[in-house]
Amino acid sequence: MQVCVFCASASRIDPAFVECARAVGTWIGERGHTLVWGGCNVGLMNEVGQAARAAGARTVAVIPGFMVERGLAFDPCTERVVTQDLADRKAEFRRRADTFVALPGGVGTWEEVLEVLALRKLERLEAPIVLANINRYYDPLLAMLQRSVEEGFSPPDLLHLFEALPDTGAVLARLESPAPRRAGLDLGPVG
Repeated sequence: MQVCVFCASASRIDPAFVECARAVGTWIGERGHTLVWGGCNVGLMNEVGQAARAAGARTVAVIPGFMVERGLAFDPCTERVVTQDLADRKAEFRRRADTFVALPGGVGTWEEVLEVLALRKLERLEAPIVLANINRYYDPLLAMLQRSVEEGFSPPDLLHLFEALPDTGAVLARLESPAPRRAGLDLGPVG
């Protein structure tokens, strides 16, 4: 299975986010899967990449040329795909991924998540989407998606196109599940 992981390049973050990135990378390697990710040598991208490599995973770093020129490329990786820009990078993610996992991240991560969610909504993508809602990080996004349904901007089935899971254990358990699920969203107390 090729697991595409969206995550931050930031380094000064909650240690719980780092632990999740390491656990996901380790799980990918221990199960003989492939990590497909942004391929940077900083932040959670570095953490998930290092853990995956240490656990024996095949790692596919998909990184725009301008980031390589800035010295941000993760090394060593099994394969490096240098793209022209961020749009090409996301297209390569979609082309390769069997499933998507979004760890906590910033605007780049949000944009990647929202794009694959929109493509699932439009039935242009079937791969499962899992949000690692560690320390309730994604609660504001979940509340916005819920509001988009309540206000009529999105259909109710939008909330069934992804799973938001509260901790690393739940994320790893979901990845163990062999078939994609169209599970409902348990927002719990949001806000």
